[in-house]
Amino acid sequence: MANADPKTELNHFLQKHCKRPVTKTDIVFTVQKFGPTQYQAIVKIACLDGQEYASEVTSDPKAAEKSAAEQALEANADLVSAAMAAPNAKKRNSTAGPLTPAERAAKKAKAEEEGVENPAITPKTQLNSLCMRIAKRFLQKGETVYECNKVGLQYQATVTLACLPGEWGERAWAGHLSATKQKAEQSAAEEALKDITEDEGLSAEANTPKGKGKGKGKKGGKFDFGKGNPMLMAGAMMGWDGGWGWGAPEKGKSWGKGKGGCGANQPRERITDTPVIGTVMEWKGTFGWLQSAIPLDHPAATSRGGKIYVHQKDLAFSMDSLLEGQALSFHVYTDASGLGAEEVSIA
Repeated sequence: MANADPKTELNHFLQKHCKRPVTKTDIVFTVQKFGPTQYQAIVKIACLDGQEYASEVTSDPKAAEKSAAEQALEANADLVSAAMAAPNAKKRNSTAGPLTPAERAAKKAKAEEEGVENPAITPKTQLNSLCMRIAKRFLQKGETVYECNKVGLQYQATVTLACLPGEWGERAWAGHLSATKQKAEQSAAEEALKDITEDEGLSAEANTPKGKGKGKGKKGGKFDFGKGNPMLMAGAMMGWDGGWGWGAPEKGKSWGKGKGGCGANQPRERITDTPVIGTVMEWKGTFGWLQSAIPLDHPAATSRGGKIYVHQKDLAFSMDSLLEGQALSFHVYTDASGLGAEEVSIA
């Protein structure tokens, strides 16, 4: 594609990188005019965490858009090379049934043997999953904070993790200087991951199964599960004791009430405050099943063997299908049938 139009090349790269068709909201060009004959374009790529790239000043608006596309391709040269080198995915026979547990295990073992890594698993998603395993609950807004500063023509980010116990929750990790904000944040996440995994205490806590209503707080004490604790409000309404991180229903609402429905149209209540990370177990054309990266401690979690239902209408960014093994970010809700996923996007 050496002689391809930069905008066409950018579109092709994003389709292969995101493993789905690119929509008009994924790539947005904005052109500004300076003086009588000068133009500059900015391209915003929603499917790459909203990255933005500015073009050189040109004498033609179309040339400005092409220049912005070139800047985006150059900034993501590593991703472009990896995407273009990857073989085209083979479409699975639609008449074939879902993979059996043995087939999934064999597929996973082959990938591990060949050293194939999922590009959707980033340091930020790994750090988020590790923090949830340590905290034994879903993270709340403001417990993982990234701050990015521009240093010359580059960026440097820091991350703070208030969800961690003791002094760990007050620390900040700084990443290396990077070409983009997104890469800077990933670098900061890498530094935090390195320190946390090297600490014997935090590593042991991450690998310890969640207990029944007990855990260590920032000062080594027990979490307060007393009267009025919001962590128990949702569980109390369903006869459930000792829950972790599930929010109460909104004022004026209650669990399971509302107009009737079936499938994805049943009355639902969201039970997560921040998105969780998981993977696709099966996809059957218009719906499928996901698995959370950490076990969900909720009465409905066992109703479908631990699987989380997802419907095509709950996919974000105009996605119309999922791939088995794909890493996703999503909110979890509960309805009469069990747990489901909504606001589903690529992690």
